[in-house]
Amino acid sequence: MINKSFYRMRNSIHRRSFLQGMGGSLLALPLLEANSISKIATPPKRIVATGVFYGFVPENFHPKDTGQNYDSPLLLKPLEPYRKNYTVFSGLDHNLSGGHNATKFFLSGIPTNQSKGYTEANISIDQKAANFVGGKTRYPSLTLDADRGNEHSLSWTGNGNTIQPVRSLEKLYQMLFRKDNGTVRKQSERDLTDKRSILDLAKRQAEDFKKGLGYADSEKLDQYFTSVREFEKRIEQSTLWLDKEKPNTGYSIPNRVDSLTLKDRAPLFYDLMALALQTDSTRVISLAFTNLGKENGGLPGVTRGYHTLSHHGQVRDAIDELSIIETFHVSQFSRFLGKLKEIKEPNGATLLDSTMALLGSGMSNANSHSNRDLPVVLAGGGFKHGEHRHYARKGKHSTPLCNLYLSMLQNFGLEVDRFNTSSGTLTGFEKRS
Repeated sequence: MINKSFYRMRNSIHRRSFLQGMGGSLLALPLLEANSISKIATPPKRIVATGVFYGFVPENFHPKDTGQNYDSPLLLKPLEPYRKNYTVFSGLDHNLSGGHNATKFFLSGIPTNQSKGYTEANISIDQKAANFVGGKTRYPSLTLDADRGNEHSLSWTGNGNTIQPVRSLEKLYQMLFRKDNGTVRKQSERDLTDKRSILDLAKRQAEDFKKGLGYADSEKLDQYFTSVREFEKRIEQSTLWLDKEKPNTGYSIPNRVDSLTLKDRAPLFYDLMALALQTDSTRVISLAFTNLGKENGGLPGVTRGYHTLSHHGQVRDAIDELSIIETFHVSQFSRFLGKLKEIKEPNGATLLDSTMALLGSGMSNANSHSNRDLPVVLAGGGFKHGEHRHYARKGKHSTPLCNLYLSMLQNFGLEVDRFNTSSGTLTGFEKRS
């Protein structure tokens, strides 16, 4: 299988062909573990981003009034207990079209075919933050998807390659908390050695390709070498954590957990995410909800498929049924905020105080395939919250959602003045003093 991959690489020097030949497992390579958070005087910042593939019915999500005294529409009602801890935004988007396909770029703002000219292609906010974290935690980031059959991902590397998400709760639990015995430890070491060998072979073959190439092809090959260097760095970081014990939490997951419906699996994803942050196993997480799975997710009252319902045609009973799904997603996010708010940090603050928790979608209105005026909520992280902020269009363009992402990245600790399509930080959205 490896040899076939390399033959494919030999036939094309396009950077994506090279990386696909390397295999998805390298892109999703789990990395480093956590220092004991109790030893850190000032809790580190975290970023969690939840993206819902089919968006939310706009009139059920966006409040009619701005400011602090808005009336919560249907879909924001589950968040009412944490009203002072989050901000709801309207008027932000990526100035994209493309319907469902554009939802993949919710966390980056740049489609793959439009990434030329950007320093880091269409890197997503979670991976930008993960690169900043590096080896400080066992996993610089966790990329998750609650749907087991979908091929989409919200996370993109600095070379414009998608990161294959973890879809199995059993695998996620094993990565975070299951202790490795001697046999597993040796196998992990062999896997890292094999990956080093693959990269060494890839570099040698790529050096052979470079001879006699034109400027454009050489540029693509240089991008490939950058990806190889990233993988090498991750492998070395993984080696550092190989002998460090995973944290004890006392938390367990049900048997055959991956056979459960979405209704029962979704809260478990959020539980493990909260524990991963609490134990400092990672500081960056993305979670995608792309479909319902079997039995319509096990949600009472849902009789039709999610995609079918998203194209409701303004039929009332279809919108009502779709609202069951959308309310479920917001309710699970609300429950997650509650868990973060209950967890105390060593300095007396809550985990929510240091965690920027984003909920939204790259699609605003699936019924019309619109990607404008995206539904976005941001909670926690030390910002001033408690209101609905509306950003008016300027000419043909909306205020870039990447302006919010830039504000988040700066709050995370990055010294950057631009993120992808941003025009600056988000005006009027400030940190608490």
